[in-house]
Amino acid sequence: MRKYETVLIVNPEISEEERQPLFDKLKGLVSADGGMLVKFDEWGHKRLAYEIKKHIRGYYLLMVFCGDGALVKEVERNLRLDDRVLKYMTVLVDEAVDPEAIKAEIEAAKEQESKRETAEQATSEGEEKGDAEPVETSEATVSETEQIENTAETSEQEGPK
Repeated sequence: MRKYETVLIVNPEISEEERQPLFDKLKGLVSADGGMLVKFDEWGHKRLAYEIKKHIRGYYLLMVFCGDGALVKEVERNLRLDDRVLKYMTVLVDEAVDPEAIKAEIEAAKEQESKRETAEQATSEGEEKGDAEPVETSEATVSETEQIENTAETSEQEGPK
């Protein structure tokens, strides 16, 4: 089993409801052909480096999966036929992957995601209540700021030379 990364750019003009069936189809393809979906990360709208099919922006998506060459061909065939996809690129990340290690990686990623979500919820609840803790600044940062301000004041007092 090999590990692949596919980055694709979707037409930015389509809505979330129109994008979701495409993403579900990709997830289904990977699982139906005996592959494992490791990561499915939506990067969102970004500016393109150059115009693609008269679009200057695109909706980016990163999909990391494990499978064989036939799975990659099938995924790329579906991406090629779909008009919503502007560009895609698949790269081989690892030649030989242990399925058990990948399962452990997936579980660790899910656990990390859930911890991050709970931390975000706690932070947002604290902000709503007004219990947000003040941000601590180091003494070095404060002294550097004071130094910069003092330098600016002395140069203003001296005037133009």
